Amino acid sequence: MIRILIFILVLTLAAAGLTALLAVDGNIHIRFGDYVYFNPAAPTLIGISILLALLIVTVLIISYLMRLPEKLRGKRRDSQRQKGIISLTRGLEAVAAGDASDAQRHAKNAQRQLEEPALTRLLTAQAAQLAGDHETAEASFSAMLEAPETEFLGLRGLYLQAVGAGDMKAAKGYADRAFKLRPNARWAYESVYQLSVERGSWSDAQSALKLASRNGLEDGEHVKRHEAALITARAYAADASGERDDALSDAKDAFKLAPDFPPAAVLAARLEAGKSRRKAVKILEQAWAARPHPAIRQTWLDVHSDLAPDERVATLPRLAGQNPHDQQSQHLLAEAAIAQGNHDKARDILQPLFSRRPTVRTFTLMAQAMKARFGEEAAEPWLEKAAHAPAEPGPGADGTFHFSTDGWRRLVMEFGDHHRLSPPPLEEMTAAMSQDEVLMLAAPPPVPEPPAPEPEPEAVPEDVVADGSATVEATPETSPAAEQDKPAAPQAGTSGEKPAAEDLSAQERKRAEQEKELKEKEATLSAAGMGGGMYDEDER
Repeated sequence: MIRILIFILVLTLAAAGLTALLAVDGNIHIRFGDYVYFNPAAPTLIGISILLALLIVTVLIISYLMRLPEKLRGKRRDSQRQKGIISLTRGLEAVAAGDASDAQRHAKNAQRQLEEPALTRLLTAQAAQLAGDHETAEASFSAMLEAPETEFLGLRGLYLQAVGAGDMKAAKGYADRAFKLRPNARWAYESVYQLSVERGSWSDAQSALKLASRNGLEDGEHVKRHEAALITARAYAADASGERDDALSDAKDAFKLAPDFPPAAVLAARLEAGKSRRKAVKILEQAWAARPHPAIRQTWLDVHSDLAPDERVATLPRLAGQNPHDQQSQHLLAEAAIAQGNHDKARDILQPLFSRRPTVRTFTLMAQAMKARFGEEAAEPWLEKAAHAPAEPGPGADGTFHFSTDGWRRLVMEFGDHHRLSPPPLEEMTAAMSQDEVLMLAAPPPVPEPPAPEPEPEAVPEDVVADGSATVEATPETSPAAEQDKPAAPQAGTSGEKPAAEDLSAQERKRAEQEKELKEKEATLSAAGMGGGMYDEDER
């Protein structure tokens, strides 16, 4: 439409100009040497205009003809580029579909049709990777590092190649470079963090965590938990190397970030105890208030190791008072009561726990109280139930959270991601009991009835007893025939007493076997870390 309007406008202007030229009067004198030309003005001007128009058209035609080869080459390049883009697109589709041969064919076509290698290197690398040609893939990814626009993609490809080959050192190098290039790339951050944690490079992992936090990849309590776990792992490593000052500083920093992380509190209190017991006790009290744990209890006893065994146990109620309603605190109160000989109080403390979620320690403490109060037979059912109860959270094989690098890796990820110290069990164990069952097992055993007294022999009348020559009148009971029918009376101290002695010996053997079996159960539970005792046998 616009072109039509322009054409009409040009025709209008040309007609107006021609009309104006025709209206011009007079002659045009042209002097050339001695010659003078006289022409009418109108025809002369019209002729000049026509010549100019022809000249312009000629110039335009010549210019067009000169540019025509370049235009043809440009159209060919555009057509080829379009075909290359189509091949590139279809190649990426083949990669997504997992068709290695089709992807390689389209990659070769795209590489031939496109003059920009940066566009085809990614497809070539992915197609080679899909076909298992790792050398070609690595070469293509390495070539991508030369162009700034494809460097990040090349680093990711090389990282995946290194991980697939098991070269974690090279993989971490590529991930570090990619993370520095783009700090907001989540895959780069997660790769750097996980590889650093797996290698035990706690400081590198902490630096990556802080950089990710500044770029909005991580925030809130998640960052605090991960950082606290990382600093704690570094503190234990420093402690193992003898760098106690650095270990104490890191442990305190971790405890400030996460007071509910028992490993940090345990190490900080243990190292602080050599300088100030008051500060160590304060750390343990704050940790118990945040999250009770058996390792905190053991560290509390170690901090008071200069006290007598009974005095050490007597300090446990103070620790329990920091979190009085927790089950672990009730265990401490029961232990203190047992150590003080107040077994009835211990039973009263423990009985409500069995309707919640009793653990091995709950049952073993009740077994101790029942054994001390009523004997080993009363403790046996509680020890049997302890074998099927959930175990207590453990601080490692040595009881002090000294894990291997792999153990710390799992603990860092578990606490940082899920706010727990260990993964949940595959099968949930429950040992909850009804109140009636608890009362029945906790009741005193029935007192056995005393044996019935033997009947006294009848007294013989004095008038019947006479001297040796007296005779007794024969009766049916005392007649010779009756004497023959009656069985012979057992002789004292021989056959009459032998069965009773055998029964007594069998009962003693049975009781000895029960005591031996009970001691074996207690030893097994203690060896498995499930014992409820708070001090050694020599302390008892």
